[in-house]
Amino acid sequence: MGTPRIDFYVLPETLPPLRFACTMAAKARSQNLTVHVHAASRDDAVALDDLLWSFSDISFLPHALVDDPDHAARCPIVLGWEGARPARAAVLINLSEAIPDFVAEFERVVEPVQPLPGPRARARDRYRTYRERGWELYHHDLEGREASA
Repeated sequence: MGTPRIDFYVLPETLPPLRFACTMAAKARSQNLTVHVHAASRDDAVALDDLLWSFSDISFLPHALVDDPDHAARCPIVLGWEGARPARAAVLINLSEAIPDFVAEFERVVEPVQPLPGPRARARDRYRTYRERGWELYHHDLEGREASA
């Protein structure tokens, strides 16, 4: 496997990262790709789990928490967190402020960036680290428009 493509998305203030993760998971699923969402904590993953149930009125995004072995192995979207082994997937949506140790196992990495000074500075650090590794980086500025990327 080659190196992953890393896409940074600067979010508008009105778009919470969890909602953006739902949008990106739906887009990946529309392309028949599997998704692992990496949250900072199990509580964040559970909040995303709740949001995915109500995200769309007209469709369902099949998903499971990584610690639910009966469902995680069969679901195309798996929600994990720091310290939990990721599901095998094509796309990683990183909601953590750190680069996961397993990031190189994915074809594509989605890095949402909140437009707040602290989170934006940590995203810049991740960007520099990825660039130092020589990975393919892309920047998408969604501030001022809705995320349809």
